[in-house]
Order: sequence, then structure tokens, then C-alpha cells
Amino acid sequence: MSELWIVLSAFPTGIYSIFLAILMVFWLFTILGAVDPDIISFDVEFEGEGDIPGFAGLLHTLGLSGVPFTIVLTILVFLGWVMSYVVSNYVTPLIPTDILKILMSVATLIGSFCIAVPITARIIEPLKKLSAQNNAKTKIDFLGQPCKVTSQSVDEEFGQGRIHSSNGDEIIVRIRAPKSEMFKKGDTVRPISFDEPNNLYQVVSNDEFEINLN
Repeated sequence: MSELWIVLSAFPTGIYSIFLAILMVFWLFTILGAVDPDIISFDVEFEGEGDIPGFAGLLHTLGLSGVPFTIVLTILVFLGWVMSYVVSNYVTPLIPTDILKILMSVATLIGSFCIAVPITARIIEPLKKLSAQNNAKTKIDFLGQPCKVTSQSVDEEFGQGRIHSSNGDEIIVRIRAPKSEMFKKGDTVRPISFDEPNNLYQVVSNDEFEINLN
């Protein structure tokens, strides 16, 4: 067990271990509804010919766009962590000198990341189609549908909810409302508009929606 811990905490695997621990905490808070899974986003609206600018363009070129960046980062770090551990535990000890071991560790860090990129792109390919289907449905089917708040609260800056559409689909969406509404986890709200550039819904209380509907 101590030898395992030494490998997982030493360079280069230790770098991946730190990022993986941070991501595990992030997903824990996401499950609890305290953090928006889309808190880091590099999506861009792009039409016509030409290159997509910036970091979003790089992700698109590498095939890492189309799903939340936090999912991409988690898969990427996990794959790099596994490959780095395997090389550090089974290959690096066979290197004869300390200088060569250091060079091998640097090569392992860079190489594991480079190899993880195309594998991650392949893994998320099915998720892109699912994400595209959900995005299409959010604009068409989910306005006015009951939405259960899954975050601890909802205000102008943060909020998350779960929507069940009339055809049985369910998605987790980003929602916003004035803080004065005091929506909390478990409340039922209704989406009344969709902010496409920011990929979020403005919501009102179920009672207010019913009154305006009548």
C-alpha cells in the first residue's frame, strides 16, 4: 500500500492525482446541487466558414467540444492518471540512472496527456449526439414544463433543475430567477424563456405560471 501511495503521489502521476482529487470534489458538490456542471464553458456560437477562435477552437480541432468541458476534463485527467501510473510503476523502475528516470517521468507526463486526448475524443463521441438531442429538445419541449429545483437555491447567478417533458425525457438544466423568489431545493418551478447564448432558463413559481396561464 505504501509503494502504491508513493507512485500515486510522486511525479508525474502525482500531478494527475491532484487534479483528479479536485475533480472528484467538484462532482460531489455537483451531485449535491451546490455547483453547476457547466460552470466552465468554452462553447461558442459559430456560423459560416473559417476557424473557431481561441481555446474553444482548439477543443473543437481536437474533437473535445460538444459536451460540458468538466466532463472532457474528467475523462482526460483520469486516462492520463491511469497511463502515468502504469508507466511509473512498471517501466520507470527499469531505467538505470536517476537522470534518465527524470527524463522518462517528463516524457510520461507529456506522452500520457497526448495519448489521452484522442482517446477522450473517441469516448465522448456518443455523448455529443446525446447532448445535441437534449439541446434541441430544451428549446422546443421544455418551456412551461414542471422543473424540480436540484440546487440549494436559485438566483440571478446560479441555479440548477431537473425537467421531465411530456414525452418522458429528463434533463438537468441551468435555471435563473430573482433572488427575491427564494426558490430552494425541491421546489417546482416553470421555465418561461430560454437564454440561448448562455444556455439557461428563466423560471417562475408554479403558482405564478398557473395564474398567468389562466
